[in-house]
Amino acid sequence: MAELVGRCQHPPYEVGPRLALLLDMALASGRSPVRLLDEDRPDTWKEIDLEIVSQWRHMKEVKCPGCGRPLADHLHNSTLGREERMEDYSVYSVDCLAQQAIAEGQELWRQENKAAIDAHHKGKGPDPGAGVYWLTKREGERLPLPE
Repeated sequence: MAELVGRCQHPPYEVGPRLALLLDMALASGRSPVRLLDEDRPDTWKEIDLEIVSQWRHMKEVKCPGCGRPLADHLHNSTLGREERMEDYSVYSVDCLAQQAIAEGQELWRQENKAAIDAHHKGKGPDPGAGVYWLTKREGERLPLPE
């Protein structure tokens, strides 16, 4: 897994356990993160407070395009008390029977259309696979209908 293309090894910001806890408390309580640290001041929000908490909320809500977990979990996992690393994850596979059925159907389709496929590869005919879209359905399910 040496080719982690596009992975940012050093984000331009640091979210440590204390800051993460403070920002989570600000989100939950509706109080300014600065005021949570300084009890002697009035409970007012400044523009910077709103921006910081807004960005934290966005980070927590934005999902990683790879795994779908909140990006904030990758940057600071509160359970681990640090930024996540690749070693923190285990890999599992799931057999998708629908995809296996599609693969089987595609092989049967290629066998049935072998002559047209060969002709296309020799430049003597249209691509028989153009416009073919593969779906699966179980008993009782309907295929999608055009609107």
